[in-house]
Formats: sequence, C-alpha cells, structure tokens
Amino acid sequence: MKKKKIFNIIGIMTGTSMDGIDISYISTDGINKVKILKEKSYPYSLYEQIKIKKINITNISKKNLINSHNVKITNLIIKYLKKFLKEFTIIKKDIDYISLSGQTILHIPNKNISLQLGNPKLISNFFKIQVISNFRINDIKNGGQGAPIGAFYHKFLIKKINTNAAIINLGGVANFSLIYKKIFISSDIGPANAISDDLMMYFFNRKYDKDGKLASKGNVNKKIFDLFKKDRFFRKKYPKSLDRNNFHYLIKELKKIKVHNALRTSLNFTIFSIINLINNKIFTDINEIIFTGGGRKNKYLISQIKKLNHQLQISLIDDYGLNGDLIESQMFAYIGIRSLKKLILSTPNTTGVKKNITGGNLYY
Repeated sequence: MKKKKIFNIIGIMTGTSMDGIDISYISTDGINKVKILKEKSYPYSLYEQIKIKKINITNISKKNLINSHNVKITNLIIKYLKKFLKEFTIIKKDIDYISLSGQTILHIPNKNISLQLGNPKLISNFFKIQVISNFRINDIKNGGQGAPIGAFYHKFLIKKINTNAAIINLGGVANFSLIYKKIFISSDIGPANAISDDLMMYFFNRKYDKDGKLASKGNVNKKIFDLFKKDRFFRKKYPKSLDRNNFHYLIKELKKIKVHNALRTSLNFTIFSIINLINNKIFTDINEIIFTGGGRKNKYLISQIKKLNHQLQISLIDDYGLNGDLIESQMFAYIGIRSLKKLILSTPNTTGVKKNITGGNLYY
C-alpha cells in the first residue's frame, strides 16, 4: 500500500434494486475524513435492467453459466465507469484505487452463499488501476452473513450528523444502522423496493412506482399481508440479512390481485419492517430516522411513516447536503480504504460474525 493516509478512490455500487450503477470518486482516510470529489448515478436502460433481473443462478455449480453472466455484468461496469471518467475528465493516474461492490444475484446466508457478479481482476486490467472487492468472503468464512457489509460508513455519518439517529437504507432490501448503549448495530429489516419494482415491471413494464402514486390508490390485502408478517425472518434476532427474492412466494400472490392493491400491500411490507424496528428496545434512545436509498423518494411511503410515529424526526440524508442515491457508492469507496488499512468492517452486531474482522481482497 502506498505510504499515505488519505487516498483518492472510486466506489462502485450495483445494488439489489438492480436499477443502475452508482459511482463516487472520493478522498478519504477510511476513518473520519471524507471529501466527495465527483459522483453520479447511471440508471440502467429498461433493456439492461430486464436482462439483469432475468439472471437466475439456482445451481452455483454451473460455472459456465456463472462465468457468462459475470462477463456481462463486468462489461456493464466497465461501460459506465469509462463514461464516468470521461464525463468528469478524471485523470487515471490521480486515482489510487477502485472499490467494487459486485451485483448481488444470490444471497443465502444460512448456507454461507453470497454470490456477486463483476470481475475485479478484469476491471483492474482494463483500467490499469488496483481494485478492492469481495468484501463479504472473510465475513462469511468467520460465521457472518456477509451483509450488510458497508455499515461502518453509516457509523461515520451518524457520528457526523446525530449520534441518536438511525439510518435506514431503502434499496431493494431495507437495512438500518444505529448506536445503542455505545454498541454499533446494523441489520437488514425487510423488503424495500424490490417487490414493488418487480410488480411494476410485471404489470406495466416500468421500473418503479413514482412517488408511490399507484400504491396510494390501493388497499392492503389482509390475507397476503398476514402471510408476510408470519415469515420466519421476523422471528430472527438482529443482525440478519435477506436476499432480494426472499419474499418471492408472495409476489406470486400479489400478481393475482388488482394492481393498486398489490402495490399498496407491498408498500405495507416495508412499513411493517420499519415499525418492527422502531418498536425494538434498541430504538430506545433514537430521536431521528434518516432515510437513504432510492425508496426515500417514495413520498407516499415516507408520509405513512410520519403519520404512524410523531415522536421521531423523519429526515432524508439529502437534508444534510448528501445525495441519497449515492451513499452506498461512497460507502464502498470508504470501506475500500478501511480494507486496505486492515480496519474493522464486520462485527458480531453488524453481520453476526464471530469477532471483529476486516475483509476485502486487492486485485492488480
């Protein structure tokens, strides 16, 4: 590693929403200094999104199939990173590292499986820049679930903004981070955008329900919602993690009912997951929820959360001068430097790992 404390690093995030690639170029020490240099979100075309969502790895022993999909995702990442460097006229020699979160297509923590596509070695070879990636491997080897893996960036933000705040990220899956009695805790809590987005694709061939307008016209289907609440995921203690398709059996049921009711019911899945968290003892000293991720733009969802709880301040990360679409690409840049410095990425209270550990591999 170069003998310097602060590094220029590009973070790349392809999230569980499968809606695009987020890229952040930041300067950081991986501890308490972060300066955002350039950043941008690149939405996938509808064609690209459909292709990614059709990737179905049910048998991870089929190496040829995995390799084929891996090349497709790698080429997509290279395409948008080239565009980013050109658009902002970033000189490659000024970049110390690239930090990559691959495209998660299969996450089964109880079987020690977390499969992400995007080949860091090919990306490193193409751009002639060292790439840090595969942050989940060491976590899983040490008894963790491999997710949520970037929580220490949330910790950095909480300490900077409000130590009594909880950050809730609404991506394909919803996860949170907070400090309870000086213990930092992070976990997935339930579905966020994934189910709604998949329903929009199914019914309308559209990416998402803008502002939750269609959901706001529907009613909750009690039968399906009751099935959701009985899911064994909610009986597990924090920390825990989800695959975006964990509730796929309910999507089949939602497709059978009126579209507005289906969307309203799926939105209620997210509300239930958040209220579940708020009612937990670890929320005792929390006075503010800060929402980030694509789901924060769902005005109807946020309005419903505000109606259900008047004691908590409800904020968006954007209220603090940060772009909520790019928090996770900033996150992976930040934890990339933590990885290089062998700093902690996972704890028993963030991923369920047996002890505090670092993670990630460096590719030349």
